[in-house]
Amino acid sequence: MIPILRKIKILGICGSPRSNGNSQYLLDCGLQASEQKYGELIEVQQSSFKGKKILPCLSCFRCSEGDSVGECVIHDDFQNLRDLWIEADVIIYSMPVYHYGIPGQVKCFLDRLGNTLNRRFETTSPRLLKILGAIVQGSHFAAGQESAVTFLAQHAILKNCIPVSGDGWQSYLGACGWTLNSREKSALKDLVQNGNQDAQLAVAASRSLCTRAIELALIVHFGAKELRLFLGEEPVYKPYLDRLEQGTMAAIKEKVI
Repeated sequence: MIPILRKIKILGICGSPRSNGNSQYLLDCGLQASEQKYGELIEVQQSSFKGKKILPCLSCFRCSEGDSVGECVIHDDFQNLRDLWIEADVIIYSMPVYHYGIPGQVKCFLDRLGNTLNRRFETTSPRLLKILGAIVQGSHFAAGQESAVTFLAQHAILKNCIPVSGDGWQSYLGACGWTLNSREKSALKDLVQNGNQDAQLAVAASRSLCTRAIELALIVHFGAKELRLFLGEEPVYKPYLDRLEQGTMAAIKEKVI
């Protein structure tokens, strides 16, 4: 086992409002491949938008005022997912294409996440250094998958995180797939079992995307370990170093290290 400070926390977010559908299938394929390769080094958790209520941002800016700094005044399922997002080292988004982009439910979450995080930390523009990967699928070919993946990569950069892709020509920006115009929840799984090359490539891209995300998180982890004193002089790295330290103390208590 590689001697790391603590386990790398992986959060898989299924952005589909449907349960056990094609987005969940690709996410499971990617995370299962990661667990098979890095099981002892990682801690995997999942969250789904199925049944979640996350309202749009009101642009009231109450999250920048008084005792509410960093907190949204709307109380729904946003807070729980936000906390999971903050704690994670690697975030893998998997979602369908809606109107040539990401689903509105996910956009509502990202809008509120952006506003509250901008005010949650003491320093401006903190380097969160999370590794973010995107898996996107839709019913049709070239129907917005790359637009959605690009948006999520821009979201990663905006939050001072690191976007990651999979391997080679299978995944230039992220993992993309299509269901050959089928709306069935099991469309991709059925296509894979029937030997459809496009569906098999979507699975391969999802697996390599998750694997590369963990590898990059380990590189960042070890880099921060070696440069901890140097980075500690820069306030923008404090949120990342605090997350690293908190996880290390928890690991010591559980005798993980």
